[in-house]
Amino acid sequence: MTVRVEYLDPEPTGLTAMVGGIIEGNLRDHPDRARLLVTNTVVGIRVPDVGAEVSLRLQPDRVQVRSGLTGRPEVLVQADSDTLLGLSSVPLRFGLPDVGTKEGRAVLGKFLRRDLRIRGVLRHPRKLARLNKLLSVG
Repeated sequence: MTVRVEYLDPEPTGLTAMVGGIIEGNLRDHPDRARLLVTNTVVGIRVPDVGAEVSLRLQPDRVQVRSGLTGRPEVLVQADSDTLLGLSSVPLRFGLPDVGTKEGRAVLGKFLRRDLRIRGVLRHPRKLARLNKLLSVG
């Protein structure tokens, strides 16, 4: 099955284009990741240091990407731009940063210091793990 990535803005912002591009590339290079899109999920990403936000609607046959936050996302990730970029390359274990690695421990430290905030991490851990795998370039 082919999954489409749809941009819902006439002119996607830099963050929207970046996140959508990572997902498009991963689905093209790793078609097996389409299985991560088994449920309808709304995700938000907020990057305060650049004043950008993006919403993702993950569905089994498509990913819709839109600038700004819409509704109340089930999972909301908030981080500065450097942290967000770094998250895509952190080694994962079970879809979450592998704390057995230096990079994974750094992510955990940012989470504990609240430099990285994730709303929905306790209510929707599987959805967060799927999102991490979908955005991981490793």
